[in-house]
Amino acid sequence: MIPQAVILLGGKGTRIAARFPDLPKALVPVNGRPFLEWQFDWLRQNGIGQILLAAGHKADVLETYLASRPADGLRIRLSREPEPLGTGGALRYIEPLLTSDPVLVFNGDSLTPHLKFSTQWKNVSGFFHTMEEMFPHCGKLFATPIQDPGRYGTVEFGADGFVTAFREKAERESGHVNTGIYLLPRELIAAIPAGRAVSIETEIFPALVAQKKLAALPAPPPLLDMGTPDGLEAMEKFLRG
Repeated sequence: MIPQAVILLGGKGTRIAARFPDLPKALVPVNGRPFLEWQFDWLRQNGIGQILLAAGHKADVLETYLASRPADGLRIRLSREPEPLGTGGALRYIEPLLTSDPVLVFNGDSLTPHLKFSTQWKNVSGFFHTMEEMFPHCGKLFATPIQDPGRYGTVEFGADGFVTAFREKAERESGHVNTGIYLLPRELIAAIPAGRAVSIETEIFPALVAQKKLAALPAPPPLLDMGTPDGLEAMEKFLRG
């Protein structure tokens, strides 16, 4: 089964908001197009057409944009969180709207363009089935190698694939970083505390690591992140080819 995709769009994008004060981060133009359209293209290329947007800041602008967007075969639904809930709280809030198990979750400001789910399997659904067989009832995050991790911090994992630690902004020359793409069983999402702000990165994932329930899946570089002015410039340069 091909999972439904969830894109987390609740953040304010404070590091680039001054340049685009009237736009949510997902609609910031990147190489002439709203960044969200680059994510839609990538999902379509990977055979994923059912998308749930977990929106927060400037959700009304997103709604207006989607209402005028030409139909292109994607099934897109937007859910507006009642208050800022963080990445984990937003996932828990939209859990009743999910239609697949597992669920593919994306941060709304990053792109890993060379990641193709069907590269080593006969088809896309075969990849997800294999991952569930390898790591049943576990969360999975995609991690990519990077030189000079800098502000990203690093993900450490063993030969068995299970994450052992997160090193926040550690001083090191290279390592693996979290791409912001996760494959999560519904049971893990349903277990997130409801009704309050929760961070996937700082609350949920460390708890899963302690239980040996979080695996790292390899993703080819680069990791493109438009959350900062420098990251936006680098992303535009890459997408221009």
